[in-house]
Amino acid sequence: MSDSVMNKMLDELNHGLEVAKKQGAQGAKLSFSRGEAIGCSFSSGRLKDTEVRRSSAFVIEVLAEGKRGITAGNDPADLPEMISRAISLARVGSPAHFSAYPAPAEVKKVKKYSGKTVKLTRAGLIENCQKMTDVLKRYNPDLFIEASGSRSASEGLLVTSGGVSHHFEDTAWSLGAMAQKTEGTDMLFVGHGNSFREVNDFYNPDLITERLLFDLKHGEKIVDSPEGKLPAFLPPEVLGMFLWPLVLGVNGRNVAKGDSPLRGRLGELIFDPGLTIQDDPHWDFSPGAAEIDGDGIPTRVMMMVEKGVLKNFLYDLDTAGMAGAEPTGNRGCMPYSPEVLPGTVKSGDLLASIDDGIFIRELIGYGQSNMINGDLSGNVALGFRVQKGKIVGRVKNTMIAGNIYDLFKKDVALSSDRDPILRLPSAVIQGLNVSTSR
Repeated sequence: MSDSVMNKMLDELNHGLEVAKKQGAQGAKLSFSRGEAIGCSFSSGRLKDTEVRRSSAFVIEVLAEGKRGITAGNDPADLPEMISRAISLARVGSPAHFSAYPAPAEVKKVKKYSGKTVKLTRAGLIENCQKMTDVLKRYNPDLFIEASGSRSASEGLLVTSGGVSHHFEDTAWSLGAMAQKTEGTDMLFVGHGNSFREVNDFYNPDLITERLLFDLKHGEKIVDSPEGKLPAFLPPEVLGMFLWPLVLGVNGRNVAKGDSPLRGRLGELIFDPGLTIQDDPHWDFSPGAAEIDGDGIPTRVMMMVEKGVLKNFLYDLDTAGMAGAEPTGNRGCMPYSPEVLPGTVKSGDLLASIDDGIFIRELIGYGQSNMINGDLSGNVALGFRVQKGKIVGRVKNTMIAGNIYDLFKKDVALSSDRDPILRLPSAVIQGLNVSTSR
């Protein structure tokens, strides 16, 4: 977008702050964003469609009579009306737990916009999707294959009555594929994809098909599932799923409402001392990179768990007021880029350490348990049995269950190698409940 357009939008937003004040708002924040995305998708191994999407939006939030009101639209001519509606909604809306938007503070500059990403073409995306499709077809021409790719760029502004005036630019790309193999009543599904803000070594269709072929080859043979309390190998993406109850537990809103089992436990040892988990929004070009939150508060690196000890909860402006705490700059009280620091053993050696256990790749129905309390359960959509350190085949009709505050309390082994985008290692945990119906 041209500088002249953004300068005009900035003038509109600043004028909107004046309008809100004249109409009786105690405070206001206004944002504008505009973006474009291109993409393509393949189905049944063939190009299905391509698309171009353009969007623009204004979002207005006001404080009035101690409450908040929010409206949105896409026409700058409607700003006065949107502000008026927001004030009307605020007067019958939810109480605000803060009285003013904060003043500007020093912001850590984080790279989120890449010219390399903007140069990605639709033809290039199609070519890479076709490449993934062809590799999978050569492995098995009977596979049902889907693939997709996209590139987006956006720009925006945030102004607040506290004095914040922030301009941002973002880019992103994604590339992924899935395959389905059907034989009689047996269906094997595999899928994988990557996304990032800058085109770099991660933008590689070969890495995606390599992962899919690994799962397809190891899923050819079906074996009996082990049962009982067993060791489980968790690749990085599954480790992230297993730690989701912790994310809910450190969410400041859950803490303030009394729903989190971690409330009042800061400083306690809750996990294996080898486990350190932090939120790092300052990693350039990462999917979760962020300079400020939605209220204009600068982001920061937040240690959630250090050597097993619970260190911090995550708060946005409103929830910090509920809890009587300091806001941490976490939009929605959620982490931006949670990472687990690595261990000392290679992931291959971790797998080799399992005498009889399960390798979990995908789960179905995960998240239906009382996750905020630490409980987890799910059906194994894709998993393998491990015997004597080797993958011996795919398991079916298998379920897992447990509680992360028990499973991660001790005897957690982490790999020294991590997924370069997720920044999560592989892990082996002990005592996961595994059951099967044969």
